[in-house]
Amino acid sequence: MTIPPVDEGESLSGRDFDADEVLLTEVLDEVVRQSDGEEVLELHNRAVALSRAAHDGGPAADRLAELVAELDLDRSAVLVRSLTRWFQLVNLAEDNDRVRRLRRRDLAEAPAPRRGSLREAISRLAERGVSAAEVQVLLRRAELRPVMTAHPTEARRRTTLEKLERIFRVLRELDERPDADVEDARRQMLATVQELWGSDELRAISLTVLDEVRGGLVHFVTTIAETIPRVYRDLERALAEYYPDDEVEVPPLLNFGSWIGGDRDGNPNVTPEMTVQTLELMRVMCLRFLQERVELLAGRLSLSDRISGHAADLEPILELGAELYPELAAHLAAINPEEPYRRALTFLRERVRATRRHEPGEYSEPSELLADLRRVERSLCDGGGSLTATGDLQDVIRQVEVFGFHFARLDIREHARVHQRSLHEIYASLGICEDYSSLPESERIARLASDIADRRPLIPSDIGGFSASTRETVETFRMLREALAGDHRGAVETYIVSGTESAADLLEVLLLMKETSLTSAGGADAMLRIVPLFEAGATLEAAPATMDTLLSQPVYRAALRSVGDEQEVMIGYSDSNKDVGYVASGWAAYRAQVRTAKVIARHGATWVFFHGRGGAVGRGGGPTNAAIYALPPGTVQGRLKMTEQGEVLAAKYGVPEIAHRELELAAAATLTAGLRPTSERRAVFEQVMEEMAADSERTYRELVHDDPDFVQFFTSVTPVDEISRLRLGSRPAKRRADGGIDDLRAIPWVFAWTQSRIVLPAWLGLGTALVAAREHHGLELLQEMAAEWPFFATLLLNAEMACAKADAKLAERYTRLWEDVPARERIWGVLAAELQRSQDELGLVLQSERLLDHQPVLQASIDRRAPFVAPLSFVQLELLRRLRTAGGIDDQLGRISLLTINGIASGLRNTG
Repeated sequence: MTIPPVDEGESLSGRDFDADEVLLTEVLDEVVRQSDGEEVLELHNRAVALSRAAHDGGPAADRLAELVAELDLDRSAVLVRSLTRWFQLVNLAEDNDRVRRLRRRDLAEAPAPRRGSLREAISRLAERGVSAAEVQVLLRRAELRPVMTAHPTEARRRTTLEKLERIFRVLRELDERPDADVEDARRQMLATVQELWGSDELRAISLTVLDEVRGGLVHFVTTIAETIPRVYRDLERALAEYYPDDEVEVPPLLNFGSWIGGDRDGNPNVTPEMTVQTLELMRVMCLRFLQERVELLAGRLSLSDRISGHAADLEPILELGAELYPELAAHLAAINPEEPYRRALTFLRERVRATRRHEPGEYSEPSELLADLRRVERSLCDGGGSLTATGDLQDVIRQVEVFGFHFARLDIREHARVHQRSLHEIYASLGICEDYSSLPESERIARLASDIADRRPLIPSDIGGFSASTRETVETFRMLREALAGDHRGAVETYIVSGTESAADLLEVLLLMKETSLTSAGGADAMLRIVPLFEAGATLEAAPATMDTLLSQPVYRAALRSVGDEQEVMIGYSDSNKDVGYVASGWAAYRAQVRTAKVIARHGATWVFFHGRGGAVGRGGGPTNAAIYALPPGTVQGRLKMTEQGEVLAAKYGVPEIAHRELELAAAATLTAGLRPTSERRAVFEQVMEEMAADSERTYRELVHDDPDFVQFFTSVTPVDEISRLRLGSRPAKRRADGGIDDLRAIPWVFAWTQSRIVLPAWLGLGTALVAAREHHGLELLQEMAAEWPFFATLLLNAEMACAKADAKLAERYTRLWEDVPARERIWGVLAAELQRSQDELGLVLQSERLLDHQPVLQASIDRRAPFVAPLSFVQLELLRRLRTAGGIDDQLGRISLLTINGIASGLRNTG
């Protein structure tokens, strides 16, 4: 197989990217040769060679199309498989090289802090004159919570991920051990790659919700659990270095959330029963992990009374343990009579096991386990074992602080119209209000506020007479009350209302909470925070007014005070992008945060923004730390929630070294976001941005919403229908089966445009807006904005990455799938011109001759992949033609088409 030469730098052991790529390619070649013969390698190399030649111009593209058209289905499948496996392996080589770059940067920048590290963040605070007391206040308020969502665009199976992890470990060992045997590494890789080659890339059945829950939790067990203590130790060391005369406590400011099993919006598979099963699975897996960790401690803390002296303050643990487990106590007294720490921790292990099994002696909540672990810690410190206390024991304490008993806090999400429909039916059936949904906003709010304040119940205990939908809505809240009162206390904190348009949408949730004892009458003692999700252009614009109305309601203020008087507000990027386009969406989100924060502050409350960012640019994606620094000044204040979606989970948390880097970047940015100076020309910049948003939205809407042929264009020139059949996740592609683009989820929308290499959501309207701004204000001002305003720079840099992954030549071939030639040429003419305009204008403003000149590693990666992605696109095009000609009934055609979707997703490393 062809190996393009790329110099990515060497590792400390002398290996570099080229060496990894050569080794992996040779291994794949050997596996393919033994399994399917030399002719498969020849087909692969011929397709790649034609693709490379086509990129340089000439007739090679047509020859590649002819080659693909002549392939039968079996040969098409094996070509797709060879290209997909190559991508999966080269992804490993790139991840390995990222680890090398991180280490080289450490060496190059020493003794100065590594850029983006927590050490750098604390050094910046110290340089700014922030006192230790002020840092302590910041840390006590600070919180960073990445929230994992299901993997609807993570096209790889878990068995594939496990095999790739094994191969990656071999690569890392070659770097870590200069004397490592390359031939032995090759032998190990050959065995695993043959497993990979012979495995089915598609799932035999669709994912269930619990499959998705397990898939998310696996990252905690494999990488996050070991990474968390390291992040906290980094922060502790930095504080000791830059504030040596002060003792600054580090609270658990980094923790995790999850939507998997709690996100009900449009997913009929997430029932109340499924959410209970999710919470129980999270609890069991976390407690099993903690049990293993405490057992490991028990094995290691072998300090002897006779040598180290009396272990003070362990008696309460030892006495209760002997009472709960007399046989175990007798056994321990016999075999470990002089090892009190080992006996104490063995009792703690038994209590964690009992907690998992709901047996006598169980802990009722994580704070009880923490109290016991800290008692052991104090005893060690008082008895001369302080160094031991700061080792594995401190790591376990951090893990319990961060993970609790569930690894993450589960968010619940439902669409506003579901609550409204349920209450409409309840009010009508009880004869209270015949047409609640048609009431003016002010009357809905008055009705809801009155019923929230009323001590008498509105909803009867027997809800059998209501519709299935209304019963499920009420049962969801009853389930949450039971879960929070039982084994899952503290495991759910947040109820998110997607599609929020008015204050009434949130008061409806508060009423349902009051009716199920999740809050008292009048809003006091609320057990959940109610979170609006503003995600469309109009709702983002109205967000400040919506929050002002909401916070003016006494019943809601009472509920907010119950949860710390902090209002969480979620900002959606995906649906707003689909609604108004990339530029207008980004600006609408920015303005909504600024204005909403001012409203909340005026009402005397605090806030935390929850950013619903996806992996792809069209869904708010891009480098996390850059995105945090690009947020409006004054809106972060050390507190931030953000979603981690789709392929991002495997990319960020699949490798411990990369997981550590991603978490330190996000944590450091969250702590220091407020330090960045704002330009004196900010008002000018914002006025230009206002004009650009209007120009881009107009361009976007004229095509996407106003052109009567656009929906047909989208469904014809992208594999969106085929994507809906790919077993990507438990959630349907549309919120409503009969809906159009408005009801199409943002994920398949972005995924489909990416597959066809148009990548429309990341640039449509940008080129027009930049041209207008340059002509009205001058290029120098736009360049100044890019240099001095992080928001604008990030907006352009993310679009630049997406434009670099777009391929107009390939995209034009996808447009030929639609047989309406005049309509397709008209629409594609507009799109092709706008794509070129966007690319040209980005080059001018970012002052680069070629896209990504300032990001050479990413540029090299895209260049390396391009000749291998294109053959997959040609195969996909051919198979889509055949599939659609056959009326979509050929199972083998459909199956291979889905394989091309997986392959292109791996090749682009940005699925959507």
